[in-house]
Amino acid sequence: TLSLNMKDSPIAGNAGKVLVLPGEYSHWHNMRAIIDALVDRNHSVTVLVSSSSPTVPHTRKERFDFNVYKVNMKKKEASAVWSEFINLWMKDSVAKYERIFMVWRVITNFMLLADDVCMLHNEDLLHTLRESHYDVLFSDPMMPCTDLMAQTLKISHVLSLRLTFAYHFERLCGQMPAPPSYVTAAALHDHLTDHMSFTERVENMLLYIRHSKIVDTVQRHVFFFFNGSLFPPLKKKVLKR
Repeated sequence: TLSLNMKDSPIAGNAGKVLVLPGEYSHWHNMRAIIDALVDRNHSVTVLVSSSSPTVPHTRKERFDFNVYKVNMKKKEASAVWSEFINLWMKDSVAKYERIFMVWRVITNFMLLADDVCMLHNEDLLHTLRESHYDVLFSDPMMPCTDLMAQTLKISHVLSLRLTFAYHFERLCGQMPAPPSYVTAAALHDHLTDHMSFTERVENMLLYIRHSKIVDTVQRHVFFFFNGSLFPPLKKKVLKR
């Protein structure tokens, strides 16, 4: 499931210059379909990707351009960080306390990866992007610094969002219509379909309320952590520009 908020965005109208900051793995494949559609509509698309990206094939010839910026982390190291993240959720037999240390290690490594690929450290790259005069930034939420990048370049920002529980982001950020009488709250409740009885609709409504509350609570803590702890000096620097 993909929700794209194109309200007030230049790419919703006439052809323009689109800067793309893609995610990895399935996130990249989801964005790739949209990129192809943009190219079909004669938009000029440039995919900005770090040299450590494990899944975006930036050496392949495409109908759009790649802008690869150099980072310290090697592709093998970045791939190992992602693999460790995936393995964390696949190992059900891991003891409770061992899992706590695994989560801590994964988050620590992700912090290092995020700081390394944050393109706002690269003044030469920022100068090049400004001189290119892009109309809009199209990014994946998993990528760091994207909101600050759009603010730095003074361009519109469009987010590509995948499925969240109860379509929380899609409804609140992407304005996706999701009437509980027809749209099930989460894919993991596969016994619910778009044809529900009264009892199932009540169950679905309760799932919307529960999942929305959980996602909202978690994201408040996550956003506070990233905005308040991860890049505070960088954020202050950008806001002064």
